Amino acid sequence: MKPVVFVIALASLGCDAESLEPLRPDGGAAPDAAWAGASCADEAVVRARVFEARCADSDCHDADDPEAGLDLVSPGIRARVEAARSVHEDCADRALVVPGNSRASFLMDKVLGLEATCGDPMPLEGDLSLAQRRCLVEWIDAMQ
Repeated sequence: MKPVVFVIALASLGCDAESLEPLRPDGGAAPDAAWAGASCADEAVVRARVFEARCADSDCHDADDPEAGLDLVSPGIRARVEAARSVHEDCADRALVVPGNSRASFLMDKVLGLEATCGDPMPLEGDLSLAQRRCLVEWIDAMQ
């Protein structure tokens, strides 16, 4: 069935556009105008847009007492994540970030929930938005 037909079929069942929001890839969230034109290759941008917004909000990876010793809010994140490995015994061989290769980075597996045997998916509460995941990928892939 083509998408247009699907929307028309839903509309005929009494569904309005707002009820379709959860079906959209980014939960129907409007793009964040504050980040228009900002490059996630810049650590300050990814720090504010992803790490401070989602990883430090419940005091998990803040500067004061970071979980697993991983501070994701202070400047210099790249140096810390490049040198970091998984703290889980079963995945201790995994590099948290492989510069230039988000697909090989353990951090991305954690964010996407692909490493069930190596602790909980991150963040613990909710998922990163599609825009935040893309920003993280852009940041890692831009590392040289």
